[in-house]
Amino acid sequence: MTPKQRAKLEAQLDGRQRLAAMLVVEREFAPESERKSYEQIAEEVGVSARSLWEWRHRNRAFIDYVNAMSADILASSRPKVYRQLLKLIDGAQPSVKAIDLYFKHEGLITTKTEIDVNNGNAGPKSNDELAAEIEELDELLADGDV
Repeated sequence: MTPKQRAKLEAQLDGRQRLAAMLVVEREFAPESERKSYEQIAEEVGVSARSLWEWRHRNRAFIDYVNAMSADILASSRPKVYRQLLKLIDGAQPSVKAIDLYFKHEGLITTKTEIDVNNGNAGPKSNDELAAEIEELDELLADGDV
């Protein structure tokens, strides 16, 4: 999300909603033993638990703002993910899956899919065959059968 998009979202939320969004994100990333309840968050923000629920489930700007902040936190953890990937590759028994993921990430392995659409024909149709098909379709259209 660009800074401009984030600012647009923030402009749609009041101060309580922005604070609530931050606390909701902190809750989700906190160790389970340290998580605040949604009721505690609502009380801290100064709204009812029902209002917080409405924001979390029905307010698109609030939801998008929470998701944007969550994505930023997740992106900031990318170095840790890379470190874990390298541990799996460098271990006593390297993980083939980790190596495959590394190669895909680096663009050294790409997935190539070919689709062959033959429609049961032995080969391409000649001009005469195509003209006959078009004539048959024109007749069906003229008869109103299509």
